[in-house]
Amino acid sequence: MARGILSTRSVHNLWSEHPSIDWVIAAICVSIVGFLQRGHILSGHPLDQRMNIYATVASVAAIVGGFGTAAISQYATSSGRRMTFLRARFGESLRRNWVSILTSMTAVSAGCLATMLSDTTKEVGWPGWIIGILLFLGLTRAIRLIWLFRLLIDVSDHDGTATTANEPVRLVDPPGPSA
Repeated sequence: MARGILSTRSVHNLWSEHPSIDWVIAAICVSIVGFLQRGHILSGHPLDQRMNIYATVASVAAIVGGFGTAAISQYATSSGRRMTFLRARFGESLRRNWVSILTSMTAVSAGCLATMLSDTTKEVGWPGWIIGILLFLGLTRAIRLIWLFRLLIDVSDHDGTATTANEPVRLVDPPGPSA
């Protein structure tokens, strides 16, 4: 049977190896929303609502960036056979992913705060498009962070419970009835 050019596995590999694809995904999402709404994502929102949106998105991005730092700490301190293999085989790609998450969450927070400072008119104009891209970028990077965190937890769990080939598995006998 012939295989398609874009299998699920090849799309996943492309996405996992190239974090810059998230920018393309964000731009496509903003374009779709723009087409459906006939304007940017903030069209029709008054200034006070936009300020709340900017502050909320900046705060959530900062929190997600903090989770990214926790995940990086787990990655840096984990050891074991599978983690060593993961670092040797995918270390460069993992570093690219971690850096992309942290820098993009900083960019999302800073971009929202900068827009908050500069948005003083009744209509937001072109910054609405930028906020849309930042919002969807933050969302795709949060998904990437969840994927990476899950991967690391799985590897750490396996390394933490795996036994070496030379070490027998020992089971503790359950306590017997007391006399």
